[in-house]
Amino acid sequence: NKALFRSNDYTENAANADYGYGNSFQVVYDDMKTLNFYGELKADFSEDVSFGINGTFSSFTNAFQEEAWNLPTIRVSSNLDVKITEKWFAGANVFYVGARKDYQINTDIVYVVAPNLAPTTLKSYFDLNANVGFKYSDRLTAFARANNITNTSYQKWLNYPVQGLQVMLGVNYKFDF
Repeated sequence: NKALFRSNDYTENAANADYGYGNSFQVVYDDMKTLNFYGELKADFSEDVSFGINGTFSSFTNAFQEEAWNLPTIRVSSNLDVKITEKWFAGANVFYVGARKDYQINTDIVYVVAPNLAPTTLKSYFDLNANVGFKYSDRLTAFARANNITNTSYQKWLNYPVQGLQVMLGVNYKFDF
């Protein structure tokens, strides 16, 4: 009884609910056997520099569903954290997610004659993120963060592309509870 998320079909029916235009997901269940191999390596090169890398390799065997919807067979991520000085710190992480499958029938006017009945393959993707911060005191920290630095347009879910380059500036204040 593994819960899988699969895209709802797209129809041009005026009676559809707002989520009935191929922009939502349904939950389908399957008796699935999963074989996972996970590996992780962490290293502290000094008190100021740490590095980590991990990966998961999966194999799915389904009883009823055609595919293991939206589940990648490979995920790899890596991170690097550096304490530059007592006050300054920085970090970076990169991750890779392998290809996934989803299924959606389009009954749009273009597809009425021959609906698309094959699963859709969502391409694998890399994402690179970085941050830098300044620790003013034990309670007050300022930071800058950049996500999707390569400005890659990929789909995490079918019909849901991620935003391009994102930059965030912020301040954290820790209250004493």
